[in-house]
Amino acid sequence: MTYIWKEWKELSRGKGLWLALSMAMIISVFILWQSKSLPSDQGLEVYLLSLYEMNVFLIPLLSLFISSFAVIQEKEQKTLMIILTKKESYRSFFLKKTIGVQFITVLVFLCWYFALAIPMKFLFLFDVSSFGVYLLTFFTLLFIFNQMGLLLGSICENRMQLVGANIFTWFFFIFLLDLLFLYILPLVNEENITTFSIFYFLDPLHTLHFYLETALGLYPLDHLSRLMKKMVWLQPKYLLWITLMVWSVLSFELAVRLRRRGGIS
Repeated sequence: MTYIWKEWKELSRGKGLWLALSMAMIISVFILWQSKSLPSDQGLEVYLLSLYEMNVFLIPLLSLFISSFAVIQEKEQKTLMIILTKKESYRSFFLKKTIGVQFITVLVFLCWYFALAIPMKFLFLFDVSSFGVYLLTFFTLLFIFNQMGLLLGSICENRMQLVGANIFTWFFFIFLLDLLFLYILPLVNEENITTFSIFYFLDPLHTLHFYLETALGLYPLDHLSRLMKKMVWLQPKYLLWITLMVWSVLSFELAVRLRRRGGIS
């Protein structure tokens, strides 16, 4: 709890967390206003999907900057050096840092979405399970890119490197990966589609969007073609948890093992 309180004081003093929250609030209210004309019995699911699709462009970039700057700040202020001289391992420090950053960012956005649920109950036929599915998808997205940001903050030496790494990572997942999959797509057939789907669903943006569509009932899995059944070889909820575990563990371990590149011995 001490480390979480320390992280709260550091993040709350900065502008990044509040800028991210304010942008998320503006987008949520704007899309809610645009969606008020939707039928009340179907509007909630359409609104939640539209809201997520807008957040896909915003949340990864903001979470990368918030979490990565939380680590680089420890280096610049020499607090990391002091912590490590007290015989605390980098793994222990990084685990505490991860818990602190993840807990604070999730809590702040969770408070906002609980507040947003109030007008949603008046405008739509509110379904708790659909809202819960959206929250799970959103916070999985936030968690994964927070962890990537912590990785980048751990291995970069200064803020200039970090800004470039954050922008490149965001651009890679938002644009470059899709271009790569579009280039490969004509080569996909029944023999290699399972292999293709493994790499496709390791992209968190693909997996989370697919899970949200199916869980909200907007993309039923009952009448898939034979090729698509080979593509979707696992239930979307399991794909989500696998993607979350892979990126979280991979980012954490790389951050610990590659820390020397950030100038930390």
